[in-house]
Amino acid sequence: MLYAGAAALLLGACALGGKTTAAPAVFDLGPALAAERTQAPLVDLQLTEMSAPPWLATPGIAYRLVYLNEFQAQFYRDSRWLAPPAALLSERLRQKVAQGGRNAAGRTVALRLELVEFEQRFSSPTQSEVRVSLRARLGEGAGLTQVFELVKPSPSADAAGAVRAFSEASDQLLTQVLTWTALNGKP
Repeated sequence: MLYAGAAALLLGACALGGKTTAAPAVFDLGPALAAERTQAPLVDLQLTEMSAPPWLATPGIAYRLVYLNEFQAQFYRDSRWLAPPAALLSERLRQKVAQGGRNAAGRTVALRLELVEFEQRFSSPTQSEVRVSLRARLGEGAGLTQVFELVKPSPSADAAGAVRAFSEASDQLLTQVLTWTALNGKP
């Protein structure tokens, strides 16, 4: 009986004095906006999963305090992506392709994308920008290759500002990729 009372007191003390940590905020790229029309009808695309280097294959939201140490990448402690950035971008690309026009007489062309950069950079404690870079390869084998890069200011110097800027930059960059694909994927 004495042990049971001591255990109850110990558990009660742990419950009262223990810290509870809030769950991290989880972000995605938000709802897909109406597709911007490309300059030419899209070819039928065979999309592969977007690849990414190991440091971008996690759900962490990456940032760099360039004003302190441009060589040190960090991740927000209390904010995460819903999935790794390459998976989020792959899904957004599928949504854009589904919204876009198709070339009825077109042939199927393979599109492979590699995420090269996806991070927020701080030039000062109050100013930041996001950088998104993709390498696209159209066709089989060596194919046609193009690098797409976009830099966009963050509306605020925090994870939420980065997410908003990443969403807008990703939509713009994927529209550029699809326009390039439409212009270069013709037979």
